[in-house]
Amino acid sequence: MQSEQSDLGHVLSDDDVLRFLGGNPEFFVNNQDILPRLRIPHESGKAVSLIEKQVSVLRGKCSTLENSLRDLIAVARENESLHQRLHLLLQEIISTRSLNQIVTLTRNSLRENFNADDVHILLFASEPRAPRKSASTKSTGKSTTPRTRKQKAVEGMQIIHHDDPSIALFDELFAGTDTICGLPAEELLACFVGQDYANIASAALIPLQYKNKLGVVMLTSRDESRFASGKGVMFLNQLGQLLSRRLQTYGTIVPVTAE
Repeated sequence: MQSEQSDLGHVLSDDDVLRFLGGNPEFFVNNQDILPRLRIPHESGKAVSLIEKQVSVLRGKCSTLENSLRDLIAVARENESLHQRLHLLLQEIISTRSLNQIVTLTRNSLRENFNADDVHILLFASEPRAPRKSASTKSTGKSTTPRTRKQKAVEGMQIIHHDDPSIALFDELFAGTDTICGLPAEELLACFVGQDYANIASAALIPLQYKNKLGVVMLTSRDESRFASGKGVMFLNQLGQLLSRRLQTYGTIVPVTAE
């Protein structure tokens, strides 16, 4: 390379480039990645030559692939950040002993991390279980009663009895294990918000199920595209699975009715 070309502060002229290429005829053979970026006219009169057309198509494909790669990298970074935030949420859910705290943590996280306008949690009161005899009580003949927790409904959460007929409305949801996105039927929306569902344009329903049907979490949005059918639900599924196991170990939930 000539001395003036080695000077990083020197601006190369056309003559400099010509001299360099003349002295390095194998440059484009060794650096083929640069070829799609170059614009090399191919004189053919008014007609467009096949070579020029091919170069144009390849240049367009190269630009499209670069944009797609940037988009994929951005999505990967966003997913990694979301995964870390959900990991912290799951740790908090595991450690807390209060159902009210579980509900509050879940609702706040889903609204913040999934841009939901609101989050509603519908729990099914556990079916009363008969007392059982443990090995330590067989000699006395006394039975142990499964742990029962009485729970008042709080903001964003309600509890219905295990034999409530509205549970049958969710049979399709519980037939699978995945979150379902789209706009639920009006009778499903009414289970969460009564008749106040006019502003809901899309929703995601997360089934809570571990050994038994435990409930449903619903994320809602006024934007019909936010939770449109076909949206990715991997993180919502993971949250639903852990939340289900946590509720199962929480104990028998009995709703406290207003006097």
